[in-house]
Amino acid sequence: MFPISMITGEPLWNSLPAAKIINYPLEKADYKPYAQARICISNDDMHIQLLAFEVAPEEKSTVGAAVAPFAAEDGGRRWFWLSTNRSGAMVCKFIDEITGNETDISKNVSVRIYTGEDEQGVYWCSSFTLPLSLLEKFFGKSYLEPGHKMAGNFYKLCDGAKPHYGSYYPADFTDPNPISGRFFGEFELVLY
Repeated sequence: MFPISMITGEPLWNSLPAAKIINYPLEKADYKPYAQARICISNDDMHIQLLAFEVAPEEKSTVGAAVAPFAAEDGGRRWFWLSTNRSGAMVCKFIDEITGNETDISKNVSVRIYTGEDEQGVYWCSSFTLPLSLLEKFFGKSYLEPGHKMAGNFYKLCDGAKPHYGSYYPADFTDPNPISGRFFGEFELVLY
């Protein structure tokens, strides 16, 4: 179970638990790029940071987070998807697997992107801030407290010349839809 810290103020990212994306079940060679995610909840917002590091990343190389805030009630079938790729293209949407609807929420999400390079490779990082009012809008409530369980997963994906498909919780990347509630693991809100 991955902990989601409940904080006051702005996130101090380096002090939060990191979910390292290490499950690359289809990778026969050793191409498993480093990627990680961090998540926390403040009084008014949910904050998610996604980071990837690759020697020579392709433009389509993507990191993403799927978070189902009230998974205990709907089986993780309604959730937020946030992702960014190496070129800076972002996707922010609410997915309802029950109705089959997807809603663009990018106008409600604040995003900061950082990129850099050193002699070993290129990194990029995206920090997403979702107002908790979005939970009220899509789920009818936003009350969260320590011990509350959520579901979700973090992903590192690329369909390019160096294809790779990784996740924090194991996902079946031979499935037509590996980014779905069937492959989510448990998150728990904590006070650290």
